[in-house]
Amino acid sequence: MPLILQFSDGAPPSGLSGEVVFSARTPPSVRGSVTLTARRPIPISGEASFSASMPTPGVGSSRDIEYVTDLTGLPGQVTTAEYRHAGQYEELTVTVDGLHPLATPTAQIRLQARNGTGALLGELPTRVFSAATQEPQLDTGEGQTTFVFRNSFDHLLRGVRLPELIAWKLNPSPDLCTGGRQERNVSELVRAVMQAHVDGAFRLDDDPLRSSSWVEGRTDYSTLGKTPQQVWDDTYGLLGMALWVAPLDTGIRLVGTWPQPTAPGTGPSISADWRLTDLPQRQWFQTPRRLTLRGAERATPLTPGLLLDLIGPDPARTELERELLPNAEWFEPAESSGTSTVQRGYRKLGGQLVSQVEVTTGDVSVTETVDGQPRVRLLYGVATGYKRTETTYDPVCHGRPVSQRTETRGWGYDLKTPLGTFSVPGPGLNINLQTGDLVANETTLTTYRYSSQGHQTSETTTTRRLASMEQAGADGDLADRGPLTEREYVTQTITQTWAPMGAGRWRYSSGVSGQTLVPVYDAGTREAVRTVALTRSTPDAPRVTDQAPPSYDCRPYCEVIRELLDPTGVVLNAGDAGLAEEREINVPMLRAADLSGVARRVLSADWHREVRTFSVPFPVGYHPGSWLADGRVQGLTIRLGGPDDVVSEITCARLDATLMGPGSAAVEPLRADPNAGRALMLAGAPGGARVRLVTGWDPGVNEAIVEDALVVFRSGYPPRPGDEIEWQLVRGQREATNARR
Repeated sequence: MPLILQFSDGAPPSGLSGEVVFSARTPPSVRGSVTLTARRPIPISGEASFSASMPTPGVGSSRDIEYVTDLTGLPGQVTTAEYRHAGQYEELTVTVDGLHPLATPTAQIRLQARNGTGALLGELPTRVFSAATQEPQLDTGEGQTTFVFRNSFDHLLRGVRLPELIAWKLNPSPDLCTGGRQERNVSELVRAVMQAHVDGAFRLDDDPLRSSSWVEGRTDYSTLGKTPQQVWDDTYGLLGMALWVAPLDTGIRLVGTWPQPTAPGTGPSISADWRLTDLPQRQWFQTPRRLTLRGAERATPLTPGLLLDLIGPDPARTELERELLPNAEWFEPAESSGTSTVQRGYRKLGGQLVSQVEVTTGDVSVTETVDGQPRVRLLYGVATGYKRTETTYDPVCHGRPVSQRTETRGWGYDLKTPLGTFSVPGPGLNINLQTGDLVANETTLTTYRYSSQGHQTSETTTTRRLASMEQAGADGDLADRGPLTEREYVTQTITQTWAPMGAGRWRYSSGVSGQTLVPVYDAGTREAVRTVALTRSTPDAPRVTDQAPPSYDCRPYCEVIRELLDPTGVVLNAGDAGLAEEREINVPMLRAADLSGVARRVLSADWHREVRTFSVPFPVGYHPGSWLADGRVQGLTIRLGGPDDVVSEITCARLDATLMGPGSAAVEPLRADPNAGRALMLAGAPGGARVRLVTGWDPGVNEAIVEDALVVFRSGYPPRPGDEIEWQLVRGQREATNARR
């Protein structure tokens, strides 16, 4: 029997709410309805409230249900409504009587249900919706308007453009050699971005990247111009995690979570007696046969000492030590040609060759005619040549020279030459030479100048050399001759200058100036009586060229030759449990030590699961991410067809370990591509080079799987130890495709 509400003043007061209770002792086919009428429009802020009770199917009348449904802020009478929450957003669709094309309401909904004894069965706490996702949908035939509301953070996640938040992008470290690389923790950055630009209450349900970081010059990253959603996709999104919303008071809160359960869980139980429908199913075909997870490359500073340890015993060990050690002094084995022997010594400081010496000795045979008779003198192992070079480098720019001094000497011998000694105090060679008369003495000094912009501006080379000799009694008998001594020296200077002209062109000038000995003849006898030194200068005309002056590496000396980067990863083999295709994920900043644990969580999210969708005749507030006894809630839909027609549909999922669980997946090492890759050169070998070849990564011991292998070269230019070589397999042989620092 219907109930009619009447008002004596002819119109209901503003903000009217009415409550009608229907009860039935017959099966649930009995339905009730309530109609509110008014002689003037109800304001938009008005409230329509109705409640009803109905018996639960299959249960006695003592199990009646009483509903309280509050919908506020709508411009007309509500006919149907639907509340949905699928994780990423919550949505409300409401249909009201009347046509309201220009209305922009703010809706508020609260649902509650109690049984006949007054005990609370379920409740959807107050939810407020103000953001419409589209214009009101008008149904002119039915005279109805449908409003669709959505609560989400999409406009902030995808609409905000971030500034640069990576410190070294704004202020790079001046010297990465010292090991002071800047780092940025992934978890801290994501939290900061979300809390500052999206939701101050943002939280992570699970944080698999808690210990992972970006590292300057190694695993680089930039936030400039990206949205918060892109930052999420570049980090946790790579693992398959999603951004969901959870109710927070009357609003929502952003939560980073796994979209599927990764571990067992439980929660309240909803009795089967209350379920109107119940659809269980199993999902098996998303579990990959093999899951490969790649992480951050493991970086090891490659120092000369470490490289020599990796090289180990090698025929060229001594040579490699000289090349790789930054500070060293050595001499090379003597080279012989006939009776001449050449010895060389070297000194390195800070990786630069600062001193070298070369000594030539040999057997000398002197033949001279005296008083018409040939006389012969044999000298064994005497010095015939000496050359020493010393180089000074710029303390600010360690790779460029400031000056270089080269000293050259030569000795001559005759029948009467007395032997002297000359000490060679290194580098490498510490010997005393037997010498004769000094007949060649030359010193060359080269100085280099640079502009404040760093390019070379000039190079000046000055050479002072012995030009003439003298000897007492040179025209007399052999017994009266004295030793050969220096008499005159001449000097020569070569200059070169560079100046930038713009557009890659340079103004280049060069010139030569120096002295020349010219004989002076007696005008009467026409014989040369002495020499004079004349100075000449022959400058070249300046010219414009595109050839730049020499350039040098100004990076400070670094003991680290390079960083040894080993790829890391883990493979989980699901065996017969895997029914989907193999899957590979690359997370370039994931710490190697976390690979196995994170991989298992990723596999768990894709593992077999039991999904159950059921409906109950009352509202519930279990949002996605919460737990019930049936599993983790994945979606919630509440439909309102009238005061006695409130149905909640809940979808839950949980891991299905009927056959085996994700923990049963076998852990396997990551295997590198056997047909191509990169390798570290250790030492040269006939036809190629010995290399440190990484064939995989063993997560059990957290170490690279390496092999000492041979890579061949087709070109005649081999790289140096410590260089990185790219190779590919050609006809069963590893062949280098490049060689670079």
